[in-house]
Amino acid sequence: MSQRKRLAALMLMLFTLLLAAACGTRDEEGGSSPAATGASQQESGTTASEPQTEEAQSSEQPVKESAKEEPATRIVSTIKGDVEVPNRPERIVALYMIGDVLSFGITPVGISDVYEGAAFWDQLDGTTTLGEWFKPNQEAIIALDPDLILVPSDETYEALRKIAPTVLINTFEQSPEATIAELGEVLGRQEQAAQMIADFQVKMESGRKKLDDAGLLDKTVTLVEGGSKNVMFTVASLDYGRGSQAIYRHLGLKAPELVQRQIDKNTANPDEEGALSLSFEILEDYIGDYVFRSSYEGMADLSDNRLWTGIPAIKEGRLIEIPFGFCYYSDFYSLNKQIDYIVDALIAASK
Repeated sequence: MSQRKRLAALMLMLFTLLLAAACGTRDEEGGSSPAATGASQQESGTTASEPQTEEAQSSEQPVKESAKEEPATRIVSTIKGDVEVPNRPERIVALYMIGDVLSFGITPVGISDVYEGAAFWDQLDGTTTLGEWFKPNQEAIIALDPDLILVPSDETYEALRKIAPTVLINTFEQSPEATIAELGEVLGRQEQAAQMIADFQVKMESGRKKLDDAGLLDKTVTLVEGGSKNVMFTVASLDYGRGSQAIYRHLGLKAPELVQRQIDKNTANPDEEGALSLSFEILEDYIGDYVFRSSYEGMADLSDNRLWTGIPAIKEGRLIEIPFGFCYYSDFYSLNKQIDYIVDALIAASK
């Protein structure tokens, strides 16, 4: 089965589990009335005020104990084949997919390097950083004694798979929803994953409605970064980071024509450039009704650059500075935070 079909089947299964759980809850609520309980007690020869005999209690005990028992490990299907993972992993090393793991309420013991100011920055207390995600410190990972390692590439999988159960998730090549669905399977939290995906859909729709109500859904947006040496980089992809996923893909906003043209090319062929390097002499032609500029320490001060300050969106106060670390990532945790930030910032800038 192809990866695309496998992920589609996995996500369908998660939503089916969520629906079944909801129906089960309604059935339990409907079948636990006092009258039903009393009838059951009378049929068994006991009443609510009568304690069960020691024999009856002891006969139920093995059933209760066996119901609590669960295997220590289980097998999950991955793109690298079946992998035996802990049923309840407690010491997870997460490379790059940090925000995705945190979205489940799980704090990894070890993580790859993170830019300061990331949306999940304040959730990392007690974690150990292990270097860049593509070249982590193997000795440091071994010292953490992980029971599960999550990696985003073949290279990291091959480097770490002998240390502990290792699962490769191609997060760079699939949607954030697909990554969450896979993680839900690996972590044994399928129903939680399905609910998270459903909640994310609601957040996207709510964000679009807020923008539409504010008359902003048809406005164009440009994402820029840099500005030194008379060059500004303009994001021209749905999946470049810097907030592009949240703005263009999930909120459905468009870029100005020249940028949108390149976005469409990149979408059709990922080998096409995902960012444009533009001189200030032509930059205005690529700037939309609103501008998000990825900001970081030491970035170029453009307050005296007349070519920049003369652009209508800049001159009229429709420039929004978005912290680099906050907008860099496109994991599930970050996207949820970015959507809220972007919607609120656009509405504020429109007033």
